[in-house]
Amino acid sequence: MLAMRRRTLIPAGVLLVAAVIGRAQTNAPTNWTEYGGGKGQAYSELNEINASNVTRLQTTWTYHTRESGLWENTPVIVDNVVYFATQRHRVVALDATTGSELWTFDPKHNVGKRGVTYWPGDSTTGPRVFVAGDALIALDAKHGTPIDSFGQHGSVDMRAGIADAYPGALYSISSPPAVYKNLLIVGPATQEGPSKGPSGDPRAFDARTGKLVWRFHTVPQPGEPGNDTWGPDGWKDRSGPSQWGGITVDAERGLAFVPTGNPADSFYGGDRVGTNLYANSVVALDAATGALRWYFQLVHHDIFDFDVSAPPALVDATVEGRKVPAIA
Repeated sequence: MLAMRRRTLIPAGVLLVAAVIGRAQTNAPTNWTEYGGGKGQAYSELNEINASNVTRLQTTWTYHTRESGLWENTPVIVDNVVYFATQRHRVVALDATTGSELWTFDPKHNVGKRGVTYWPGDSTTGPRVFVAGDALIALDAKHGTPIDSFGQHGSVDMRAGIADAYPGALYSISSPPAVYKNLLIVGPATQEGPSKGPSGDPRAFDARTGKLVWRFHTVPQPGEPGNDTWGPDGWKDRSGPSQWGGITVDAERGLAFVPTGNPADSFYGGDRVGTNLYANSVVALDAATGALRWYFQLVHHDIFDFDVSAPPALVDATVEGRKVPAIA
């Protein structure tokens, strides 16, 4: 990390872009197509800004959302367009060179807490921008208009079929959907307590139609492996475990790595005797079908709220002199 000698406070609701002054911008534009840059790494190989010139950074443009509130967004950048969601859940597209506003969309839903998802489309469908929260919403990437053929006039209710019996309970998609081919894979944020409430199951939806493709039970149901890790009845109507931190996709191997949170209630485990699979785990799923490939549970029977709270990073580990694909 670079140590800065002086701190600058950026007002809430300001997206700021800086460039090095006095040096030619020679690198070709590079896309940042996924939340965190993809593969869970939050890393860019660009080297034009470095330790030798970072002190010469000057503001190129700023964009004011004219809103206030908690803002955790990471923009995505595709073909010189910046896409992000604001504090009050508007979706915005900007010209990356000038910062000028290309379009905005107000979904009238609680969405976009950590950003948006870009899907490049396929042979029959153009590129789309997705934002999720209480609903999963599909927008035309060029114009910012809802895709009428997706779900119900552009959106899919994320609470339907999951939180119907608990209308007042926390249930929302808090991180941008992960993309695998034509699938959008989402995981929810759920309540810390009480123990009964909406499930934390990850699900995959067709990016073209909005139809549900698969669903994985993070609390195994009767007859599924791991059901006995919740005691006699601990699985019944159990809230969570959630995936609020985000999901990482390994497209090459067709795997979705799902980091799960703690069981509910967060600090009481007397009604869930056992190790409580698949809470506090990294769960590897077949990205196309949702079938379990493997899991690793970091905390057994958690009563301290020890979530796995970040998208796993795809890395190459060196084991006895050879590189082995791994996650961290």
